[in-house]
Amino acid sequence: MPAREVIAAPDRTTVLAALRASVREHADGDGHLADNRVLNGCRATVHCRTGHWFAKRRAGEIVAASEPAFETLVDEALRSFERPRVEAAVLPAGDVREFLAWVAARVEEAAEGAGV
Repeated sequence: MPAREVIAAPDRTTVLAALRASVREHADGDGHLADNRVLNGCRATVHCRTGHWFAKRRAGEIVAASEPAFETLVDEALRSFERPRVEAAVLPAGDVREFLAWVAARVEEAAEGAGV
């Protein structure tokens, strides 16, 4: 049997709880490269907006195009993500924190809208 017939997709409440935990973990920063933190934040934001998952690159492009305040940071994260992981760029810590706080607010809005 195909997996789709045997395994149910998680409900929105479960997904939003996972996104909350992910954003909190990435906001801490320990053990995560800055570009990965930013691009996972982009994925969370786009998922909250659309209900669909996108690859990091595509989610980054979407957020960069729709959020001028974070365009430079997301573009830097996208460029860094193309490098070998040992050569990842150091992104401005304050900008990353500000972005992830913004992402957390988007996740909370989605959770409130879903009655979670």
